[in-house]
Amino acid sequence: MTNFSHLIFDLDGTLINSKPGLVKSLNHMLRQMGIDLDGELIIDQLIGPPIQDGLKKVLGFNNKQVELGIRLFREYYSQQGLYEGELYAGVLELLEELQQQGKQLFVATSKKDQFMITVLRHFELDRYLIDAQGAGDGGRHTKAGLITELMNRNQVIPSEKVVMIGDTKYDIIGGQANEISTIAVGYGFGNSAELQELEPDYFVDEVEELFELLV
Repeated sequence: MTNFSHLIFDLDGTLINSKPGLVKSLNHMLRQMGIDLDGELIIDQLIGPPIQDGLKKVLGFNNKQVELGIRLFREYYSQQGLYEGELYAGVLELLEELQQQGKQLFVATSKKDQFMITVLRHFELDRYLIDAQGAGDGGRHTKAGLITELMNRNQVIPSEKVVMIGDTKYDIIGGQANEISTIAVGYGFGNSAELQELEPDYFVDEVEELFELLV
């Protein structure tokens, strides 16, 4: 068991399996733009970084296409997609136990603020959290920057007692950039080999292992 005092969780792929709603939102965008591609094939590459960056890198969109793509994606996501995920089994029990132990719990996500707040409330995660940091309307923040902003606002001093927990390389790189501990989770959307190459302080394959590590 570890003894972290402040725990910062990523959202998609760490606390919530949001893939069903994200895939449907992506497929809505692709259909509306006349692109014959199954979103299931590329969704893992789009989760983690700001959506603008993902659309440019994975689909080769120019700025005008990115603007249209984001609008179409959010058209479906805001109405249906954000409700179509589910909590990973054991997440609520983990957060409940950590809260009872007096741990300070946070979320840092590249999700737009409006969507982050709705998702946290819908899945009743907000009652466990001290604070949460989203990407704002522009969505241009790096994960490292989001973590920094969250820590500064809550006067959290970087130390080994503070940990970033996430499923993508952006979470681990972000935590390391802020000089805090890192836990990579292999059950989310990230590539396990890629995560381990970054040498996080800990790596777990299941929520159950995360529970055993933290509680």
